[in-house]
Amino acid sequence: MAWADIFSKIAEKKPIIHCITNIVTVNDCANVLLAIGASPVMAHHEMEVKEITSGSDALVCNMGAIENFEAMLIAGRKANSLGHPVVIDPVGVASSSYRRSLCLKLIEECHPTCIRGNVSEIKALALDETISKGVDAKNGESISDDMLKKLAKKYNTIIVVSGETDLVSDGESIYEVHGGTPFFKGITGGGCMSTVIIAGFLAIERNIESVAAAVRTVNYVGENAAKATVNGAGGSMTFKNEFINLLSILANPSFRSRKKRR
Repeated sequence: MAWADIFSKIAEKKPIIHCITNIVTVNDCANVLLAIGASPVMAHHEMEVKEITSGSDALVCNMGAIENFEAMLIAGRKANSLGHPVVIDPVGVASSSYRRSLCLKLIEECHPTCIRGNVSEIKALALDETISKGVDAKNGESISDDMLKKLAKKYNTIIVVSGETDLVSDGESIYEVHGGTPFFKGITGGGCMSTVIIAGFLAIERNIESVAAAVRTVNYVGENAAKATVNGAGGSMTFKNEFINLLSILANPSFRSRKKRR
């Protein structure tokens, strides 16, 4: 599906995306969802998430917010019962056995539609081992096609591995998505923003093509935001702002037509 078609459907439906995400990136995640035409809800208290999820179109559970793990379980089970897509971001599971055990429990009980992480995080889930320090992937690390497909089949999910070349697999096929920019390494929230954009696309169509389209969107907008940043002699914050600006222009027909009239 072309970007214009996806964004038109998002604009028509205005899907509500319930995000239980970490305090570091919650504002960025809300803003990129608004930029693509979706409606973010960032509720995380376990006494309210069941009701909030009931009124939403997709759920994001970010393991950077493990203090809200019980809320994730409650929301995930409710999303499953309603047939809503669930996207899990396994932030930090490569460096914390406790966090990884919680994430694996969440995956097993809430049956995610998609799991998006960096290569270290996805390998840690596959091996159930601590293989990294911090939340970033180790330089030069890779994952085999066989390991990726087996993990996707094991949990009957679509897995996105973010890296120099992004990989998207449903256990049968693997999509390679090229592009992107090193500027993402200079800001917090690049992966988290990608995850919620994927959820926005899945709220429209639940298939591997929709996930791959979301990843291509992030890379394309990131590349152009990097160009705008360099041309304007900007830095990391310029890039983040340009990313959200350009995403909104790509997604919003009125912004696109306004640009053409100039």
